Amino acid sequence: MFFNLPWFKSRKTSYHDTQVLELDFLVDEFHAAMADIQDPMRTRLHAALISCQSPKDLWFLRGKLFNLISKHHCEHEAHQRVARLDQKLRFFVEHHPDYDAEELPSSPMALLH
Repeated sequence: MFFNLPWFKSRKTSYHDTQVLELDFLVDEFHAAMADIQDPMRTRLHAALISCQSPKDLWFLRGKLFNLISKHHCEHEAHQRVARLDQKLRFFVEHHPDYDAEELPSSPMALLH
């Protein structure tokens, strides 16, 4: 009964399926976004992902990922996949104690349409 008070209720994050533990989680999201694409550029992007050491490094690979997806699917699909990745990247940076949200560029610079 005592734990039914409103201030004892657990606060849930607004993002439904994100468990932020490591940067590898975000790298896996990049791989998931391009999993159905067979292209030599995917191999080069995979090699670049391996060398990423911060969310900022991942942020700058988004443009290459967008181009790869739009080449093999359509621009709308690329926007959807990159938007999902952006949400997880922002969530990671905002909730991880080692990174600051100011490290990532602002949205208008992020992706040129």
